[in-house]
Amino acid sequence: MAASTTKTRESMKSFNKTGLSVRSILFFYIFELNHSKENLMLSQQRKNMIVILKREVVPYLRSHQFKGSFPHFRRVQSDQMDLVTFQFNRHGGSFTVVLAQAPATVFLTPWGEQISPQKMTAHDVDVDARRRLGSHSPYEDDIWFSYESAQLEQDYIRVAQQVIDSFEQHISL
Repeated sequence: MAASTTKTRESMKSFNKTGLSVRSILFFYIFELNHSKENLMLSQQRKNMIVILKREVVPYLRSHQFKGSFPHFRRVQSDQMDLVTFQFNRHGGSFTVVLAQAPATVFLTPWGEQISPQKMTAHDVDVDARRRLGSHSPYEDDIWFSYESAQLEQDYIRVAQQVIDSFEQHISL
């Protein structure tokens, strides 16, 4: 919060140089404070969602031989790896699950980086070769799991169950 207040004071000084009225500066300051509170709330919601995903969805993935740690998981099957990455909306309130497959050997990314199978994530695979949970190709609509209105633990659990249901419907685990 201190960094946010310092940033706001610096912004107010720069506005003051532009000749804005004190009322305008005060409005901006209050807007910044409210915006900071919203961001803190979104961050707490995201933390709550991650706790529930780790408790509900990660054991489900592990029961299907996925290894890794949140948000990146991988499963080796003969000559290929199945990759799962949870990707949160930068504006908060929702996330999607990115899926990809890659060779079970050292992987060369489209940009030339070599990545070992133990470090692979779905984001390392070319965008045309990945898809999101609920879509059958990169060009189809995907599912964004919303937790924006979640207030109680059961709300977050409901979202986690939607993820598990989507895995069961769309993926052959």
